Amino acid sequence: MGSIFDYEGPLISFLERLADLIILNILFLICCIPVFTIGAAITALSSITRKMAGKEEGYIIRGYFKAFKENFLQATAIWLLLFFFGLVFVADAFVLLRYGAGGFFLIFWSLLCIAGLICLFEFIYVFPLLARFDNSTKNTLKNALLLSVRFLPWTAVLVLLAVLPLIAGFFYPVIGIPFYLFIGFSLISLAQSCIFRKLFLSF
Repeated sequence: MGSIFDYEGPLISFLERLADLIILNILFLICCIPVFTIGAAITALSSITRKMAGKEEGYIIRGYFKAFKENFLQATAIWLLLFFFGLVFVADAFVLLRYGAGGFFLIFWSLLCIAGLICLFEFIYVFPLLARFDNSTKNTLKNALLLSVRFLPWTAVLVLLAVLPLIAGFFYPVIGIPFYLFIGFSLISLAQSCIFRKLFLSF
């Protein structure tokens, strides 16, 4: 009878996976430091966690930087585009909440919320799509939106996976800060990648 401490046992496998996620999380944070590289960092993270979800991963560090380099230009362009629209959304929301009133306020606020949802859906889907498929920037953005609407219930789950830990971390920073510093981003990406693998099979 094998022991849980065997090299191929469940405990060792769990510890190896945990170590991989911690290394991956640290790589991701380092690559996010220049800010404009965040898109490429997310794409590389998605690439590795997708392989983890399918038990296909090889060398974590080498694979991460390979995916980072291969997708850098396209991922950076998409990130800067989404970042710009995010800034516009925040600025418009601030102006509306501060100065808006009456019927026009409700109309513009509704339109702004729809635009914000579109940006959020794009952000959730576009980098995993970029990590999985070779396509033009235009088609990647279009497919991200189409898939997010097509699989709307799963999109809600993916959004909750991204948002709920952030909210919890905000209210409980003693737990949230260490969580995100050591494993949070890679663990959430792995959970999302398990879903994306199933969704992309029908794409």
